[in-house]
Amino acid sequence: MRVVVLVLVSAVMAGCSGGDDDDEAGPAPPAIQTVTVSPPPLAPPDAAATGSLADVVERVLPSVVNVRTKSFGGGEGDGSGVVLDRAGIIVTNNHVVEGTTSVTVVFNDDRHTRPLAGTVIGTSPERDLAVIRVAATDLIPLRLARSSSLRLGDAVVAFGFPLGLGGPTVTSGIVSGLDRTIDGRNGKLTGLLQTDAAINPGNSGGALVDRLGRLVGINTAGVRLAEAENVGFAIAIDGALPVIAQIRKQTPATQTWLGIAFGSVDSDAAAVQLGLDASVRGAAVTVVYPGGPAEDADLAVGDVIIAADDVPIDSAADLAKLLAGRKPGDELDLELIDSRGPRLVTVSLERRAPGALP
Repeated sequence: MRVVVLVLVSAVMAGCSGGDDDDEAGPAPPAIQTVTVSPPPLAPPDAAATGSLADVVERVLPSVVNVRTKSFGGGEGDGSGVVLDRAGIIVTNNHVVEGTTSVTVVFNDDRHTRPLAGTVIGTSPERDLAVIRVAATDLIPLRLARSSSLRLGDAVVAFGFPLGLGGPTVTSGIVSGLDRTIDGRNGKLTGLLQTDAAINPGNSGGALVDRLGRLVGINTAGVRLAEAENVGFAIAIDGALPVIAQIRKQTPATQTWLGIAFGSVDSDAAAVQLGLDASVRGAAVTVVYPGGPAEDADLAVGDVIIAADDVPIDSAADLAKLLAGRKPGDELDLELIDSRGPRLVTVSLERRAPGALP
């Protein structure tokens, strides 16, 4: 509390009728009065803004999930995801689910103590985004912020399930860069946030949040700079949301359907794992859905599509792009290869029926 001292001086002279200079009664000493002045009350603090980092973590964790995958050849993987909708919608990275045969989601909230099976309802390989749906209606979605309002030096926190450690990991840092462009698995990724918060394999698809616990980015460990330290990246949420909305709008009734799930054979190791020459590149069939066009054409898990209508297919992104330009009823000539050798098949594309699997 501030104390202001006001000094009041009275020039009080001896005698009311006047006097002369020789009068022994001099002027009276100044009268001093102390007055206490209270400052105006402070505005109440914003509890959300002044809460501890642990408070932020507690609010965010129920909205961050562990995405566990299985792929052809028996491989298993771990990634992360973010709950965006109470009705079972989760976003992750495309590279987390690419080439998988099954997806399981593990939650951090008190409502779902058992893992739930997830269905990949769509992907955007070129933006490294994928949308998963689980059978739930009471999830806890994460609040959103505008990544465009971030400034260099703003505090951020990264959430995920890295390195197979078995539980969520939280790392903190700052925004180190804005609007970065990096080479990703399926081309250049643009509009990325750079942070010094640790983002390691397994963090992919997890949340990057601001100091209020609001989502500003989707972590991606699919892009790394060789030998760099304290350099992590996240897909800015402002750019991610339109892509996610587009994926969700591509309802089964309007999509052309091949009747398979597929992943990239984009490395020597992936080709050798399938029993193929190390130089083979293409889109590997990871699931053949019953009753679909691919089953009718005798496609099998492990087949690698290396060309479609004489167009070379070097990755899952190539096949997805080609299918996007076709319509139901089109016939597609596929050049396949598996461990037994090459073959040709013709598939009649269909319109995906409501409720059909991807």
